[in-house]
Amino acid sequence: MFTTLEAALLSFAQAMPLPLFALIASFVEEVIAPIPSGAVLLLIGSLAQLQSYSLVALLFLVLLAAAGKLIGALVIYVVADRAEDIVMARFSRFFGVTHEDIEKFGARFGKGWKDYVLLTLLRALPIIPSAVLSVGAGVLRIPLRVFMVATVVGSIMRDSIFIAIGYGGFAAAALVLTSLSGYESAVQIGVTIGLGLGLAVYLYVRSRKAPRV
Repeated sequence: MFTTLEAALLSFAQAMPLPLFALIASFVEEVIAPIPSGAVLLLIGSLAQLQSYSLVALLFLVLLAAAGKLIGALVIYVVADRAEDIVMARFSRFFGVTHEDIEKFGARFGKGWKDYVLLTLLRALPIIPSAVLSVGAGVLRIPLRVFMVATVVGSIMRDSIFIAIGYGGFAAAALVLTSLSGYESAVQIGVTIGLGLGLAVYLYVRSRKAPRV
């Protein structure tokens, strides 16, 4: 399914101006996490080279891609935040953690420059699933200013590498980064499964310890 969607998304690059594609494709690959971001960004760089984009124009594409990523990340942040509100309102007694506890923990971020640097670096690393970071930030309700700054700066760093390699036509480096993008999707699946299993074990242990009526 996602392979078909990825192929369809990449085919749109031929049907619209490259700047618009950079914005839309980055938004879509953030919201639909299994789409490898590396493949999309490498294509953007390759097309920019074919269309003889200047360095300034290439930077403009990077900024548009980061903007699309930010919009998609904000969508995930809001959805995750609302989902946490609903889940914790109904099941907090099973988790032993309240909605307020979660938000207090998230509020600890943004008290110093180290939080900005850490989240920015996590965003910049190709192997770290950005969608997972967006979900985590929404669930914890990390201060929006920290989330937005880290998303924009980290995405610019990450997108610059992919787009520059696509623009330069460095096949070996492109192969490595595409592989890393594949690992990103694998990590997303692994994290999702791990969280599900962890939650199941936690609930099972709590149910065993609960006093019987």
